[in-house]
Amino acid sequence: MQNKNGEINTNYVEVVPRRVEVIYTRKTRERKIYMDELKEVRKRRHKRFIRRIVDSIGPSWYYELSEPQRRALDTLEFSIYQDVLEGRPSKTEQVIRKLGLHPRPYSEDVMYCVYTGRKDPKQMLANLFGLMYGHSIEGKRADYNLNAKLLLSAILYLGRQNLINLLQNKFHVEPEQPKEPKPEVKIKSVQKSPYLEEMIAVLYKPPTPKPQRPPPLPNFDSFNEPYEEEPIIRKPPPLPPPPPPPKKRLPRSYCDKLAGIMSIEPKTSIDKLSMKPIANTNNNKRTRSSKISILEDRRRSYGIGTSVSKKVRRKKPVAPTTGMKNAQYLIQGVYTVNGKTVFVLGNVSLLPPDGDMIHGGYTYVNGECINIHCGYRGRPPPPKPDPCDCVTKWQDSVFKYIEDTKCYCDHYYDFGNEGAFMPDELPYFEKPTRNAPFRFNYDTIYNLDDKQLHVQKEFRKLWGTDSMLRCNQDSNEDKKDKRTKSKTKKHSATSLNEKVKPEEYLRSALRTMRRENVAARLPDIHLVPELKEWMRHRIHGPYTPKERSRILHKSINDWQKFWTLSLKGYGHVYPSKDSKYTGHTNWVHKHELNQNFRKYTHKYKLELFKSFAKFNNMLWPTMCQAQFPDKKFREIYYSYLYGRVEDLVLIHPYSVTETAERKRNLENKRYSCLRAIERTE
Repeated sequence: MQNKNGEINTNYVEVVPRRVEVIYTRKTRERKIYMDELKEVRKRRHKRFIRRIVDSIGPSWYYELSEPQRRALDTLEFSIYQDVLEGRPSKTEQVIRKLGLHPRPYSEDVMYCVYTGRKDPKQMLANLFGLMYGHSIEGKRADYNLNAKLLLSAILYLGRQNLINLLQNKFHVEPEQPKEPKPEVKIKSVQKSPYLEEMIAVLYKPPTPKPQRPPPLPNFDSFNEPYEEEPIIRKPPPLPPPPPPPKKRLPRSYCDKLAGIMSIEPKTSIDKLSMKPIANTNNNKRTRSSKISILEDRRRSYGIGTSVSKKVRRKKPVAPTTGMKNAQYLIQGVYTVNGKTVFVLGNVSLLPPDGDMIHGGYTYVNGECINIHCGYRGRPPPPKPDPCDCVTKWQDSVFKYIEDTKCYCDHYYDFGNEGAFMPDELPYFEKPTRNAPFRFNYDTIYNLDDKQLHVQKEFRKLWGTDSMLRCNQDSNEDKKDKRTKSKTKKHSATSLNEKVKPEEYLRSALRTMRRENVAARLPDIHLVPELKEWMRHRIHGPYTPKERSRILHKSINDWQKFWTLSLKGYGHVYPSKDSKYTGHTNWVHKHELNQNFRKYTHKYKLELFKSFAKFNNMLWPTMCQAQFPDKKFREIYYSYLYGRVEDLVLIHPYSVTETAERKRNLENKRYSCLRAIERTE
């Protein structure tokens, strides 16, 4: 900007108009609020997606097994037979190792389970589960670790085909043979001329495939039985904290020194010079250590002549008393005189008592005025308070309210009344409900119009009975009976309701197979995807092309969502920072650091494998293998993903020295042609 003289002013700062600044601030705030809401919406959407995927997995203990794990379980029955003959669980432990259990059970426990479950491999795994977790497989837990998931999924795999066969027999219905209709004989009228016959033109249409309809379902009256869901087994409470360590008892000499205790003993005539041993005049002879001076007081703590000292229990010190409750003193020390402990008191003073002093006058003794103290006047005890009659004052009204008023759960407070409750009197406060607390009815409290109160009371009486506005003539009790019947019909404790789902059919049928198959006793087995799909196919038939395309489109969308979650680090395990590897170290700490790093690497591999296993188990339902199973696809799927801890290998970081050494080894082992011999001319 130039001045009037034409000079350029460098101190000029362009000022933004106030209106532009206000608009920019408002737009920025709105943008920030919008982005925060968008972030929250995406977060809730991801939570709903993860919840849907977890529900589609099946039971909380279900884990999809890979093909190597399945092949190992197929050999479990033969391995149990061989181990029973040999008397050691070598082959069964190999199956457990291939299954992926980590940490693995002890050999003694495995051998006990092998012997008790030698007739059925599913029973052997069930016994192993009960031995490891302290309860049977029927118990439902809120959370399962990886070993529990593998054991229960192995039991399901071994008994799944038998369960499907039992379900096929359970839901088998003999097809009805259609009755052949009798052909109707039509009398054809013969025309006089062939030109008068009706000509029929046949139109060719390609055959249309008829939808395959499932056979009809059998009668489910035997399935509709009452049942009770088993409660979840809670985790055991934590162990009580260890007791506090005993207090360190200081030696008595140290305590006596702090308390100022002095031991006063009479002085003996034996001094230090007399306690010395007598010197031997003959230097040639060896001095015997057993011959010492008679005056020497040497006590042995061992040998035959020693006496076992009795442990005297130390008495608890008691503070001294003067016998007067209004005396005050100060303990200046503790002395031991002739073996007896004596307290030394100082600054002893008498405090004035509670009562008033009785003054007896004055007297002169040797020219001094002395106050005569005749004692203290005792005060009377405080009077007892008058008995409170607040309870008896309100007792009748409170008990009357309790007898005449119901709780919000439709029960009387005294639990003694029966029948329908008729409000003869208007309560002064309304009872609480589930949505509102109790409140005082001020209209009833401050209303002095008896006519209005009487009308209100009669209206409430009429409201609970049959009024003239109702068209039916049933009594109130009949209507209550109908209402209770409808409620019990809607909320029955049976396994089959009005709108039956495939899971409910499955749960009702599997409850009858618990004795025939161990896998039927697993908790929430009716939620297994393969069994649910079999039941859906039995009820509704195969999928239509439209439903197949919908399932394929849903699988593609799920993979896209998983891809966005993986970009945000979902399922990634970050290595924990350990303080052992920080600070200054040298070659002295090499062995210790290697040992610690080996444990650290094993722990990190285990956490990484658990994360991979959880992520693989979540990805599997999106493959729709329960609807369209394919063994080759399962092999390909688990060839890229890890199935056991042993299959997980951590890649070491890049090292220049190791790379150069590897290059040198490759060059030495590589085939190289010899140099040709040059001819000299």
